[in-house]
Order: sequence, then C-alpha cells, then structure tokens
Amino acid sequence: MSATGDADSAADSAAESAADSLNWANLRATALESIQSVSVPSNVEVPALPEAVTEFSQRAADPNVRIRELAVIVEKSAGLTVELLKFVNTARLRTAMPIGDVATAIARVGISGTSTYLVAMGIKAANSARTSKLIHHGRAWSESLQKALFAQAAARTLNLNAGLAFMGGLLQDFMLPALTNRFDSEYVQFLENDAKDGRDLAEWEQETFGWNHASTGAFVASQWGLPDELLCAIYYHHSLHESLSRPEIEMFKLFPVTLSGLLPDQLRQCGRGITQLIAVDGKCAAIDLDELCRIVDEEQRSIADGFNIPDQLSSIVREVREVTVA
Repeated sequence: MSATGDADSAADSAAESAADSLNWANLRATALESIQSVSVPSNVEVPALPEAVTEFSQRAADPNVRIRELAVIVEKSAGLTVELLKFVNTARLRTAMPIGDVATAIARVGISGTSTYLVAMGIKAANSARTSKLIHHGRAWSESLQKALFAQAAARTLNLNAGLAFMGGLLQDFMLPALTNRFDSEYVQFLENDAKDGRDLAEWEQETFGWNHASTGAFVASQWGLPDELLCAIYYHHSLHESLSRPEIEMFKLFPVTLSGLLPDQLRQCGRGITQLIAVDGKCAAIDLDELCRIVDEEQRSIADGFNIPDQLSSIVREVREVTVA
C-alpha cells in the first residue's frame, strides 16, 4: 500500500473518528516494548535538564498544583522566564495584549504544554553548552524550529493537534548532538558515503548500531516522564507509512510530525525527503505544500535567532521540482 496514496483516505478516517477518545498509553506501550533492549550507549552524554525544569516537571505532575507555585519555579531562572514569555507572545499564541508575567503565560499555554516547552528549552541549553564535533548547535535549533513550524502548520490544515505537532517537530532530533559526539567517526562515514546515496539516517543507524536516534530519544523521554503522546511523536517521527497505514487514530495524529521528519538538515537525514513531500502533496488533496512552506518561511523569519535562519523551504521545494521536471 502506498503511504502517500492513502493520505486522503486516512484523513477521512481520522475525521470520522475525531470524537473517539485517544489512547496514547497503548501506542506508548508498543513503542516502549520495542525499545526494551535499547539503552543509551556508554559514554553518550545525555542532555542534563536544568534544575528548574526538573522541579517544574515534578510539581506539574500533581493535579492539585497551583499555577502561582509553578510560576515561582520558572522565575528562579531568568533564561527560562525570558524564553517562556517569548514563546507565549509569538504569533502562534499571541493575545490582544502582550503577556508579561509567568503565571499568565502558564495559564495561556497550559501546565502540560508549559512543562513540555520548558523541557525543550532545557535541552536546547544543555546541547548549546557543550562543544559538538559534527553539529552546529545554532543551525540545528533553527532546523528543529523549522520542523516544528511545518508540523504545526500541517496539523492545523488537517484539524489535528497543533501543539503536539509543534513539540514533536521541535524535539524529534534532540539526541543527535550527543550521539554524533560519541560516534563521530561513524556518522562522518554516513555523511561521506550513505547520505550521498540518499540513504535515510535512521535506517543506517539501526543497521549500524542496533538503535537509532528516534528509539534512543524515546528511551530518554520515558526516563524523563514526558507525556505519552510526545514520547510517541519522538519514536515514530520517521514512520510516514505507519502514520497512514496503521489503524490507530493516534498514529494519524502523528502524520504532521512524520512529514516534518522529511525536511532537510545538516545531517542529511532524509536524502529524498523533499521528493517524498512533493509526492504527498500530489496525492493528498488536504496538503498544500507550497502554502505550508510559505507559512513556515514567514513565521521563521519573524522568530528565528538572527543568522541561524535555515534555507527557505519554498526555494528548496521549487528547486527540487525544477530538477524533477528537467
């Protein structure tokens, strides 16, 4: 069965089942069962979350916790406070009046959403603090942001969970800096040989190591106690076909994240990713790739960190189409 050919029917099925209750726990259990043998390889420096992020996550798990109590935890860190206020005042979440205090920001994003976003900020800070042999951290973060914005835009188009899509896009590759540092020579071989042949990184990792960055990311996410749906987004982000062919409605809700996993990046994870996106665009009436790229390019220009803006998706897609036609 063609994954792209079934995109429209999967969308119809998801729409018909929209009222069904989700059971992310079952999908999470499937993912965890498949990574039981996965352990973070020795000498891999797993990103260490800042103390404030860990404390926030622990307190946020209490259903009786008060927002003001959580705000005090965030306010201990000037960096996290600034990042959260920047996030809540971006175009995605902006209200009529700018939000200037942490408690209101938490209320706007939600406790679960704030917890997940702070984990993302903690990972960003942890990765940026260490020297990388293969990855430019500023560029990597902008690439992750681009994937997050793309997944979010696709989710909105399909009337799916845009918040889950955004965070799944943002966190899907968080283990790559640590893994490429530990196994730099192997990843160099991938870039010099397999990537040039258009091979997918996750497939190569699985064959080379017995794990890939998606499974190790899900493993660490389980240790951190991240929400079931986010753990699944990380684990399945290179599973485009599964997101369309498996019967669980939860899997289709990961479709925007699997699309974002096809976008280009400095490690050349999916050598034919843009070609696959163009194929989806041609076979799925619900997806307008040009419009998604326009939205992402416009929003990234407004929120990216200066020179770390990656290549515009609109230009990349146009160039690939021209080569394909030629």
